[in-house]
Amino acid sequence: MHKDEIKILQETNEDLRKELSEKNRKLEVEASLEKVRRRTMTMRNSDEMSEASSVLFRELSELGIKAIRTGVGIFDDVYTAMELWTTSVSDNKEVLQKLDYFSLYIHPVYEKLISSRQQQKAYAWTKLTGSQVKHYYQSMTAFITSQEEQIYNDEEYFYFFFFEKGTLNVVTDQALTDDECVVMIQFAHAFGMIYTRFLDLQKAESQTNEVLKEAALNKIRAEIASMRSADDLEHITPHIWKELIALGISFSRCGIFIIREDEQIVHAYLSTPEGKSLAVLHLAFDENETTAKMIECWRNKSVYKEQWNQEQFQNWVRSMYVQGHQSMSEYADTGSLFGSTKLNLHFIPFSQGMLYIGGQEVVVESEIELIKSLAETFSVAYTRYEDFRQLEDAKNKIELALSELKATQSQLIQSEKMASLGELTAGIAHEIQNPLNFVNNFSEINKELVDELKTELATGNMQLAIDIADTIKENEDKINHHGRRADAIVKGMLQHSRTSSGQKEPTDVNRLADEYLRLAYHGLRAKDKLFNAKIETNFDESLEKINVIREDIGRVILNLINNAFYTVHERQRLEGAGYEPTVTVSTAKQNGNVAIKVEDNGKGIPQEIMNKIFHPFFTTKPTGQGTGLGLSLAYDIVKAHGGELKVETTEEEGSKFIVEIPTS
Repeated sequence: MHKDEIKILQETNEDLRKELSEKNRKLEVEASLEKVRRRTMTMRNSDEMSEASSVLFRELSELGIKAIRTGVGIFDDVYTAMELWTTSVSDNKEVLQKLDYFSLYIHPVYEKLISSRQQQKAYAWTKLTGSQVKHYYQSMTAFITSQEEQIYNDEEYFYFFFFEKGTLNVVTDQALTDDECVVMIQFAHAFGMIYTRFLDLQKAESQTNEVLKEAALNKIRAEIASMRSADDLEHITPHIWKELIALGISFSRCGIFIIREDEQIVHAYLSTPEGKSLAVLHLAFDENETTAKMIECWRNKSVYKEQWNQEQFQNWVRSMYVQGHQSMSEYADTGSLFGSTKLNLHFIPFSQGMLYIGGQEVVVESEIELIKSLAETFSVAYTRYEDFRQLEDAKNKIELALSELKATQSQLIQSEKMASLGELTAGIAHEIQNPLNFVNNFSEINKELVDELKTELATGNMQLAIDIADTIKENEDKINHHGRRADAIVKGMLQHSRTSSGQKEPTDVNRLADEYLRLAYHGLRAKDKLFNAKIETNFDESLEKINVIREDIGRVILNLINNAFYTVHERQRLEGAGYEPTVTVSTAKQNGNVAIKVEDNGKGIPQEIMNKIFHPFFTTKPTGQGTGLGLSLAYDIVKAHGGELKVETTEEEGSKFIVEIPTS
C-alpha cells in the first residue's frame, strides 16, 4: 500500500476514534445528567436539595471532573443572600453534607456573583491561592451548619454555573477545561429547568395543602358553631381527630384541654386511638406533675412536650381512676389505650387551653405549625361558643327577670286599680243611693196602695181597684228600673276591680265616659266636701259602639278624669273663690277614629316634664298620693288598642288629653 494511502487511513482512523470518543463522552454526560434530573424531579421539599448535591458530586467524579466540593445554591434576592447545600468527601470516603445561609457580601468569591449575574454570564469563577484560601474558610466558619476538619489547598478554584434561581457550584484544586465548563453549563441548564418545575410543583402542593387545611379548619368552625351546651363539647374530639388526619399529621390520639383559671380546673376532652370520645376529665391544677407543667407552658404560650413509656402511661391511667375519674375504670388494668412502646405528648397552646396530640413519633416543626393553625381556629370558634353560652345564660336570666317583672307589673296594676276603686267608693255609694231611695220609696207607696186595693175590693168598687192596681204596676216598673240602675253600677265597679279578660266587646263610649265622670266627681266630693267643679259634657250621639276591652278603656277614662279633677282642685285650693274649676268630657269622630277628650282649666303641664309624664312611676303628686302608674298604664292600654294618647297643654291655662281609638 502506498505511503500516502496509509497516512490517509491513519488520519481517518484517528478522526473516527475522536468522533467515537466525543460521542461516548456525550453519552456519559447525558447519562450523568439523567441521574441528576431523575433525583431532582423526585424532590418534594428543599431539605432534599443536599441529596441532589450528593448525586451531582458523584456524577462529576464519574465524568472525571475532580471536585473538592460541589453544591447547589439558591439566591435570596430580597436580602442579597444565598442558601447553599454542599457535598464533599472526607479522608475515609464518607460523604459530608453541609447547609449554609449567608450574605453574598461575606466574601469577594460570592460578591462577584452579583455583577456576573447582572451581566447574564453563563458562569463566574475565582481563583484563591495561599493565605487567600485560609482566609476564605475562616470567613465562612460562622455559616457552616456541620463542620469537618478543614484542609487548606495551595490553590482552589471556585466555579458558579448560573440557572434562573441559583447556581451549581464546583470547587477544584485545578482549573476546569473549556469542555468541562461546557458540561457544567449543561448540568446547570438541566437543573434549572427541573428546579423551576420543582418550584411550580411545590407551589401547587402548597396551594392544595392550604385548601385542605382551610377545609379542615372550616369543618372545626362549623362543628363548634353548632355546639349549644357542654355536652356537645364532649363530642368534639372525634372531629378534631378527622381533621388532623386530613392535615396529614402523624398521631394516634388527641384531645382538648380547656384551662379555667377561675375554677383552678382543667377540663380534658380525650379520644381513644380509634378516634372516639374517651372521657372527660376534670383535673385540678395540682393533680399531677404533667398537668402542672402543661399549665405553666400554657401561661407562657409555649408548646409543651413529654415522652412516656407504657409503665408511665399505665400509672397515669390508674391514678386517674384512683382519684375518682370513673370513666377510666375499664382501662385501669389493661394496656389497650397505649398500643406502642412509647408515647410522645405534645400540647399546643391557644387562648383557652391546650390542643393535645399524642403518638409514637415526635411531631415535626412543620406539623406543629399546622396544629397551631387548628388550635387557633378552635380558639376563635370556642370564643364564639362561650359568647353564645353566656348570651344563653343572660337570655335565661332576662326571661326570668321579665317573668318576675310581669308578675310585679300585674300586682302594681291591680294595686292601681284598687286604689282608683277606693277613690270611686264614695261616688259609687252616692250613685247607688239614688236608685235605692227610689226603690225604698216606691216600695213604701206600694204597701199603702195594696192596703187601699184590699179595701176597695171589699166594698166592691172594681174600677177604683183597677186604677190602684195599675198604679202599683207603674211603681213596680220604676222599682225594676232603679234596681237595674243599681245593678249596672255594681257590675261596673266589679269590672273595674277585676283582672282584664282581654276580650273586646261592642261598647258605648258615650255611656262609659258619662258613667265614670259622675263616679269620679262624686268620689272626690265625698272625700272633700269643699270641692266643687263645673262639669261639661259634649258627647257625639252619632257614634256607634266600638270593639274595645271595656274595663281597660274605662280605666283610661277614669284616670284622665281623676287627674283633671285633681289639678283643678289644686288650683282652686291655691287661688280661692275667684277661680271656677271646670272639667269637660267630650267625644267625637276624628281622623277616622273615635276621640275621647278630657279637658281641664288647671295649671297646665310644665314643658320640662312633658317628655316624662307617660313614664312609669313618674308623678307630680305628693308622696303617698300617687303611684305614677296611672298615665303609663293608660298609654300602654291605648297603644294595645292600636290607638294614640296625646296631650295638649298651656301653662296657667289647662290641659287636654285626647284618646284616639280606631273604629275597626
